[in-house]
Amino acid sequence: MSEEKQRLMKLRKRISKKRPHFKRFESWRFVRIKDQWRKPRGIDNKMRTEEQGWPKSVKVGYRGPSAVRGLHPSGKEEVTVWNPIDVEKVDVETQVARIGGSVGGRKREAMLEKAEKLGVRVLNLGVKAPEDEFEELVTEDEEEIDLEAMTKKELTAYANEIGIKVPSRARKAEIIELIQKFEDEEDS
Repeated sequence: MSEEKQRLMKLRKRISKKRPHFKRFESWRFVRIKDQWRKPRGIDNKMRTEEQGWPKSVKVGYRGPSAVRGLHPSGKEEVTVWNPIDVEKVDVETQVARIGGSVGGRKREAMLEKAEKLGVRVLNLGVKAPEDEFEELVTEDEEEIDLEAMTKKELTAYANEIGIKVPSRARKAEIIELIQKFEDEEDS
């Protein structure tokens, strides 16, 4: 990436930090009005007339540099690919690939293999790391339960679950003692 492009990418990042989140007029007031930007058009609209204290409207001055507009943060152009043939057309030097959202698993695997051979960077791999099977084998009995962190209601529910009758006016400390006694008797 050239020095000029790097400078413009930094400038774009700085501009993006200052850019406000443009809200649709009165989207904060009504649930039915979504937060997506729409140009205010009303005759008495305070946002349209840019009165003080109202949210900012979209203007050309908030835009980033045109040379780097729409580029991925790596400085390369994003290209959506839908099949292995599209992966071959991606230029490794100036483009990165993004697999289309409706592409299935089998075709995605073929595309990833092709991309790896050609050295094409894929932005959304969609490959999940295999889960550790050891964690699945841990049962609830082996897990340590922190009774002090539980609320009185949770303690009562837990005590009823393991078969202890708790008096209705028992305090939290009394319920914890009952549970600990029951667990000690069960262990011995």
